[in-house]
Amino acid sequence: MYATKCLRRLPCLGAIGLSAATAVFAETAEPKVRPAYCAGQWYPDSEAELARQVDDLLARASPPTSGVRPLALIVPHAGYRFSAPVAAEGYRRLQGHRYRRAIVLAFSHSSAGLYNGVDVPEDLTAYRTPLGEVPIDREVCDSLLKSPGFAAHPGIDRGEHSLELQLPFLQRTVREFRLVPLLIGRMSTSDYAAAADAILRWVDEDTLLVASSDFTHFGPQYGYTPFENDAPNKLRELADQAGAPILNCDFDGFLDHLAKTQDTICGRGPIALLLRVLSMYASSVAVRSGSDTSGRMMNDWTNSVTYQSFVFTARTGTLNREDRDRLLPLARLAVMAQLDGKERPRVETDKLPEKLRADGACFVTLENHGRLRGCIGNMVADGPLYQSVIRNAVSACQDYRFREDPVTAAEFDQLDIEISYLTPMKRVQKTEEIIVGRHGLMISLGPRRGVLLPQVAARRGWTRAEFLSQTCRKAGLPPEAWKHPEAEIYSFEAEVFGEPKPTALPASGGK
Repeated sequence: MYATKCLRRLPCLGAIGLSAATAVFAETAEPKVRPAYCAGQWYPDSEAELARQVDDLLARASPPTSGVRPLALIVPHAGYRFSAPVAAEGYRRLQGHRYRRAIVLAFSHSSAGLYNGVDVPEDLTAYRTPLGEVPIDREVCDSLLKSPGFAAHPGIDRGEHSLELQLPFLQRTVREFRLVPLLIGRMSTSDYAAAADAILRWVDEDTLLVASSDFTHFGPQYGYTPFENDAPNKLRELADQAGAPILNCDFDGFLDHLAKTQDTICGRGPIALLLRVLSMYASSVAVRSGSDTSGRMMNDWTNSVTYQSFVFTARTGTLNREDRDRLLPLARLAVMAQLDGKERPRVETDKLPEKLRADGACFVTLENHGRLRGCIGNMVADGPLYQSVIRNAVSACQDYRFREDPVTAAEFDQLDIEISYLTPMKRVQKTEEIIVGRHGLMISLGPRRGVLLPQVAARRGWTRAEFLSQTCRKAGLPPEAWKHPEAEIYSFEAEVFGEPKPTALPASGGK
């Protein structure tokens, strides 16, 4: 794995060197408070100087174009001389926002290829920097240590910089927060899904996710020379290729990029896990907030490291909060009327917002403590959206899959209602266009047709290939039927919203 080789050559510019790393590994006592190993080497060890440098970098960074609250960042971690200006472009977007918790996904340059899963500190209480101590969120860490794929690997973070270098920026922007420090090791695609599911239990609107990574390490010192000439432009192209799936929050696309190019992105594990979490958590959008190379800074392209930063926010839909707050009660009234054997609710259409009176396609999903009880919808808009919601809410109570165990009036108060407002379908020309977490699928072959909503694949952490296969199964087709030359694949997007689910368990069963 590239991250293991990185320290053997020349890590990211500004490294402490192999001898120093070996020295810190020789320490035997595990402190409750992790010391600032990298202070004075990767960044200033003076509190005043460090605060002044970080604040100056943040002040020089581009101001946010909107006040939208970030969900997550990808930021670089080389010595501040090289990567801090690009990191500041991402961290500047946090100013004015507060978070209770920061989950930082990093890795060990010396040990990432030596263990499987995710490292979680077992008994640390804080990380120390010259700016003070950052308390560990022990509740989260202790919970994760009980989850498959998470374990403590004492010593692997001694001297490691990928996580530590993020803390001063967090201390000067978020300021008061608890830290969940996670170091990513070897991971399979299924490992990423399982780890993301465990992490998601602790992700809410007061939680910030940060993935620490530099990008392409080019040149003989890094063992990566995919081109010989025009390094500045070729590296820019490679950065754009790596950034494209990130901007789309496309987990599969990012792994495809790595497999195709062998791009030496040291924090590939943290980035992949972040994309997996975001695809399962919420429909997200990203912007690249900063980019640079050490080759440009040093005016020497023999060896160069690329630095990029990305900011993720929740995708906004066409329905506002008022629209959603009108549709959800309509769906609940329709369900109640159906279960009580009464007429469907009558609506004063002149009092409805115009968007709800316009034609719209939707699905209505019923769950009881996370257990699917019905999901019915229309793929093509064939009438006003509000009527589609009422009609599909009634039909969801009669979902044919639950003929032997239909929804009853007795469980009405336990039902959670979710509405998926669909965009028009689009014929898929290349399956690489499909993004898990954003797209739903409809696959038809002959008389059979199967539909799965975007949130079904997202919540289960499916890969693109698994999503395609499961949609075929939904249609009663063989799992590889999507490869048939006569198979038709359509994608669509959905604005998904529902009532609070304080007691919901992880979803089960297909929709």
